[in-house]
Amino acid sequence: MNENLYISPCVGICDVDENTQQCIGCGRTRDEISKWIQLSHRERMIIMKRLGYGKRKNRKRTQLKSDG
Repeated sequence: MNENLYISPCVGICDVDENTQQCIGCGRTRDEISKWIQLSHRERMIIMKRLGYGKRKNRKRTQLKSDG
């Protein structure tokens, strides 16, 4: 995997909840957002995993395959 590939969980809904201090769009904290560009690939992957990226989700397409 190319570790130079820039990834981000940002979905373009950038609003931080004042109670949780997490972005309502991507789930990152203010600190994670502000330091994202400086983080290593490994550090980004740890955050992405915490946010649920990389987990398989039950998709309609998957369900159709199992039905047919």
